[in-house]
Amino acid sequence: MDLSIDADGELDAAKRISDIPAKVAVAQRRALGTLRRRWPVIARRDIQTEYALTAQRIRAGVSVRTTREGVELVGVARGVGLRNFASKRSADDRGLDFTAVRGRRGFTRSGFHRRHGGADIAFERTPVAGEKRVPRTPIRRLYGPSLAQMLRKGDRPERVGQAGLDVITAEIDRLLLRSLRT
Repeated sequence: MDLSIDADGELDAAKRISDIPAKVAVAQRRALGTLRRRWPVIARRDIQTEYALTAQRIRAGVSVRTTREGVELVGVARGVGLRNFASKRSADDRGLDFTAVRGRRGFTRSGFHRRHGGADIAFERTPVAGEKRVPRTPIRRLYGPSLAQMLRKGDRPERVGQAGLDVITAEIDRLLLRSLRT
């Protein structure tokens, strides 16, 4: 009586099981890469629901960086020029109408637009106090909130963070399922 046992199937199964930790590490790295690519888009869409700002301007001020602890979504702390929001000269030509937050209009009586350094910038004439006569009233540049402030506002950090976790979870699941099938 000949008895032969084919252990190739068991060896293949054992090899596939021993390869799982390496596949998990690769899936985690790839999922973080996917998060780095998708997270600014998630943040931009969330910011645009509240602020009247173009996608191009938000993309210019939001980035993702890798740190020792993980991945961070970073917004530029410098204020966004008021001209980047929906702003225009008032109809009666007496100031500057603007909408920084969707649904809320603002008005600056002494505001105006000028081209400066290749960009259209909003300025405001500052009042001069006292009896001093000034031939030209000083001006200052007008800013809205910074992208860092927009990212920190309200429950946006929790929403964007949860969306990031959802991206990582879905991507790891997809990658591991695909690698376990092969």
